[in-house]
Amino acid sequence: MQIGVQSGYVFSDDYETGLKMIRDAGFDSVDLNIDEQLDVRNMAKTGENPFFGRDTEAVVAHYAPFKETADALGLRFGQMHAPFPVYVPGNDEANRVLYDAICKCMAVCKAIDCPYLIVHPIAWSGTQEEEWEKNIAFYSSLIPAAKQYDVCICLENMFRGKYGHIEDAVCSDFRESAAYIDALNAIAGEERFGFCYDVGHATLLGRNHLRSLRQLGKRLKTLHIHDNDGRSDLHMQPFAYTRGQQYVTDWEGFLAGLREIGFDGVLSFETYHALVYLPPELKPVMLSYIAGVGRYFQSVLTAE
Repeated sequence: MQIGVQSGYVFSDDYETGLKMIRDAGFDSVDLNIDEQLDVRNMAKTGENPFFGRDTEAVVAHYAPFKETADALGLRFGQMHAPFPVYVPGNDEANRVLYDAICKCMAVCKAIDCPYLIVHPIAWSGTQEEEWEKNIAFYSSLIPAAKQYDVCICLENMFRGKYGHIEDAVCSDFRESAAYIDALNAIAGEERFGFCYDVGHATLLGRNHLRSLRQLGKRLKTLHIHDNDGRSDLHMQPFAYTRGQQYVTDWEGFLAGLREIGFDGVLSFETYHALVYLPPELKPVMLSYIAGVGRYFQSVLTAE
């Protein structure tokens, strides 16, 4: 079991300094924010897509130095973020570009030995049945590329905000999530799909972490570990928020769930808001704290 953190707000182009900072803080693994290379909202308005508009070989070549540096530092790329959202209603050209970008992300995964690509599901404004059909068709279309590049695509539990309230969204019901993974793997004829459990999103919706992880079972492949106040998607370091004498996030239940299903993947932290406003001198300190939490989680999960 390894400990990981996302690259977002740790580094963008200065990958050498950023990867060394991650290693020195005590992490083994990196969640590569390749999604930073595509501003979806701007692209949908202007049609401009300078990074992913290049051919696949050029996109892959951009990350060759990242892989060389990571190897030299003893780091691995445990998972990767695809651009979000993956679908823009009513904009066929944007959707074509986004689909092409996701396929190029899979090519990068293969080149840097990253086994998992997290591709968010489509939030559909129609019925739940229509949303299911839209997502099954979308993910099924990615199967040939997933097989070509030997990548496991991970869906993620989502939420939506409306009128200041947090509401359920696609894959927030973990029975539905399990059904998606099983249906897609049946279509693929092999295990090409898994699940990314976002702790913060589940906390926002008041989900029971132990029960949710039981429902996912071995379908769980990746994690987004972060904390919030139960009201907003804050992406902060664990143990940041309390209500009375209790933590807002049920960390004990989360760890109990991971232990019960035998999770042995990367404990990956998606805690970019803990870093974004810090003075540069304090980023290594915060990263060291987050890695320390990871080692504590690791000790709980591996204890006899």
